[in-house]
Amino acid sequence: MRWRAHHYPVTIGQVLDVDRLAQLSEFAANEADESGYLAGNQMYQDLRGYGWADVAAALEVERRFIAQLEAAEDVEAEAAEIEDERLDCFEPVDGLWGLDIGVASATIALSALGGIPVGSCNAGGFGGQHQAAYPYVAFFMGQAVPELLISVARAANVGLRSAEGGLAQIFGTGDLDLLRFAETALKLREPPHGLSPSSFDR
Repeated sequence: MRWRAHHYPVTIGQVLDVDRLAQLSEFAANEADESGYLAGNQMYQDLRGYGWADVAAALEVERRFIAQLEAAEDVEAEAAEIEDERLDCFEPVDGLWGLDIGVASATIALSALGGIPVGSCNAGGFGGQHQAAYPYVAFFMGQAVPELLISVARAANVGLRSAEGGLAQIFGTGDLDLLRFAETALKLREPPHGLSPSSFDR
């Protein structure tokens, strides 16, 4: 079966209740990196500190994989081949850090914006079985500026909200929405009025 675009029944809005957001201490972050567990994610990996060059590289790899899936006669078979290819990658970016296609670049973009990505899922939009009802990336705010995240989310027309456990979440109604978030963040790289340029200079 060929790839087809999915629409997910979720309402887009960009609202962050800052009072509901938790901060992750350096100690807790380092402990989570060692244990591989954080906020319900039993396969957590520390993706803090990535920059815009990493976002650009991730977008290039992710676009290539998506193009392969879109062109394939059998999307599930192609997805399996891509997964095998990713396992053999020497550089983490070439395998998209093991992240789902469709949310990987957005995850790294959140890191470049100063957030601490915790978990993500593409909702099965590019093959395979996935539990989430829509594509999302959950994250601790870290050093990210709420107004900056809201500005990027609005420009990309993706959802942004406070979620359970003190986390924030970006999400989309379509398979390519979070790729658009990463592309938008990379293109803008200029802070909204009143914010310091250093907010984007990571």
